[in-house]
Amino acid sequence: MTRRALTMTPTTLGLACALVLPFLYLVIVDPYIVAAATGPNARAVIGYVVMWTLVAAVVAVTALGERRQLSSIGLRRLSVGLLALAVGAGLALSLLYPLVTVAADALVAGDPSEGVGVALETSVWVLAAGVVTAAVTEEVLFRGYAIERLIELTGRAWLSGFLSLVVFVAIHVPTKGLAHVLGVVVPLGAALTVLYLRKRNLTFVAVVHLMVDAPLIVLALAE
Repeated sequence: MTRRALTMTPTTLGLACALVLPFLYLVIVDPYIVAAATGPNARAVIGYVVMWTLVAAVVAVTALGERRQLSSIGLRRLSVGLLALAVGAGLALSLLYPLVTVAADALVAGDPSEGVGVALETSVWVLAAGVVTAAVTEEVLFRGYAIERLIELTGRAWLSGFLSLVVFVAIHVPTKGLAHVLGVVVPLGAALTVLYLRKRNLTFVAVVHLMVDAPLIVLALAE
């Protein structure tokens, strides 16, 4: 039997944890069940627990089910040069937030961007935890694991990146305005996908993602 045949069942479970379960929770359970029963802070924390649990499941599938190293999902060290590049790329992308949000608000009349507003409904500490959670969990699930395993199954890197991007965009629709999704989530997700496909380094894109979202904490502190 080939290695792919031996690891097909665990990989299917891993892809379900990386793509299907986040979609079901964030598109159905969170907005229609959790939001109705909890306040903003509790809702956010529950979401963080769910996402970290899914990451733990993916790591367990990789190490125990597939019996592979975490480097197989892109987890690698960063050189000083790559770290500086990741920080610079993240800060550059963060500067585009106001521009693309204003442009998207103008294009999508009647559905203003809700991204920053929704985030600032939570406390600063919950928001800070959310920034770290998003940077790590979303990159592990949607970039590292999903893209790497889809490439193995399809043999097509850009198709794999596109499929993971579709799910990444879809999970943001219920909690963000259409303007935010089109003007921020789509270009940010596309940029992170391209960067991952170019570098194949999970740590790199996680740092980029962290630097993109970090200014939200500054905005919260300024409130």
